[in-house]
Amino acid sequence: MVDDALSFDVLAASLRQDTRDLAVFSEVLAKKLEQAVPQWVQIDRRGGLFQKNPPVRRITVTFDPWQYVLENERGRVNTTRVKMVRGVAIKTEPLDLYPWIDALSQDMVQAASREAQARESLERFLLEP
Repeated sequence: MVDDALSFDVLAASLRQDTRDLAVFSEVLAKKLEQAVPQWVQIDRRGGLFQKNPPVRRITVTFDPWQYVLENERGRVNTTRVKMVRGVAIKTEPLDLYPWIDALSQDMVQAASREAQARESLERFLLEP
């Protein structure tokens, strides 16, 4: 496997590339995460019964003890990192988008270094178009 520093840089760059249009960024990120690391991600969508592809409302990625939350409100994105202990949020940190991406990427790389399945998931994430 590629060393962790390089993997982190590649992953963070991959996440940043689509941030010019935040509504599109939310959709692309949700799709990549759902396909690559479904065990870590929960995607909430908003929309009516007859809406074919409802837009992403919230993305939550969980790495014990952290939850990374991205909320999309009509193209405006708010990102936070929440420290969880036994299912209870004990600390919530609002983060700007790029520091949020960096922190999320770092935790993804660390999780991938601990377990083979996570490593394979990370590789899929990086290879997804």
